Amino acid sequence: TGSPTATPRVPQFAGPLPVIDAAQPHTAVLQTNKGEIRIQLATDAPEAVNSFAFLAAKNYYDGTALYYLNTGYIAQGGDANCSPDSDQICTGFGDPGYNLPLEATSTVHEKWTVAAPAITQPDRVHGSQFRIYFEPDTRVDGKETIFGKVLTGTEILAALPNLEICSALNQPTDTCVDSYDTALIIENITIE
Repeated sequence: TGSPTATPRVPQFAGPLPVIDAAQPHTAVLQTNKGEIRIQLATDAPEAVNSFAFLAAKNYYDGTALYYLNTGYIAQGGDANCSPDSDQICTGFGDPGYNLPLEATSTVHEKWTVAAPAITQPDRVHGSQFRIYFEPDTRVDGKETIFGKVLTGTEILAALPNLEICSALNQPTDTCVDSYDTALIIENITIE
């Protein structure tokens, strides 16, 4: 017996409101449990940059983890369910309620680029999730929106151990873990 209680949900938005002039140079400063990481935001990906700044201003990323990390490929974050404090399962599919158009940028996927990953809809990318590339990957050039490049903090990223958070969507493997003990947790993001 008892009363049903609402399950806490990740904030959902119809879309990002304009919060910065994304055509001007900006830097995202990620305060993490491992130290500060600075990302130079691209001026030729205004929709992705504005979305990142909008969600950062809404504290959407606060307390979230880089839930997948393969130092030979990518780190991925931006699923608000992937948090040590979340009541939801970290699926890697969490979103802010919207997606974005694919933006053609002048940059290719090289080491330390930051990109909004493609989704199943053609010419669309994720609204909140992002990838940091540890190695170049020309296979995804033109399929994701590159919206930044890590300026400082690469040593923090390079020192992280590989990580895959286990979820109901992936089969347990030798590499997935149920703990965020070694994860990089974003404490706060500010845009300068």
